[in-house]
Amino acid sequence: MQPQQLFVMSGLPGSGKSTIADELAKAMRVPVLSIDPIEAAMWASGLPRSDTGLAAYYVARAIAAENLRLGQTVIIDAVNPVEAAREMWRSLAAEFDLPVTFIEVTCSDEEIHEARINARVRGIPGMSEVTWERVLERKQEFEPWAGKRLQLDTSNQDLESLITQALEYLPL
Repeated sequence: MQPQQLFVMSGLPGSGKSTIADELAKAMRVPVLSIDPIEAAMWASGLPRSDTGLAAYYVARAIAAENLRLGQTVIIDAVNPVEAAREMWRSLAAEFDLPVTFIEVTCSDEEIHEARINARVRGIPGMSEVTWERVLERKQEFEPWAGKRLQLDTSNQDLESLITQALEYLPL
């Protein structure tokens, strides 16, 4: 049995973070809390889109806290572009006296990244697909990292090797 932990994914849309999060969740049999479906559900409830960005992080935090309270390991799947968001997860882990492990996913080849965005169909009800222009805007929002993290570049590695690297890095 693995020790209880909090794993946090970070990266631009289309970088591959959700794919890696999902595969890690399957391998470890733990839940993934993804910001995008939470935010889409908030929109479906009638909340204005302008009010849900940060709120979706707080909803994910509350659900993660409940799962951690129950003794489960949790994976957070979010862009986490700013240090304040990352600190939210550090603080949550500290509340439960647990380690937090960050994995930053990038796609260093912009042609590959743009092609992924242009071909992507996630099918989240109520959420339109992100444009390449929006990805470039989000890239400008990223703040420098404080603290340790695993960096995975999905532009030149297959999914299996990325998952292997992540599992080897995780303190299981």
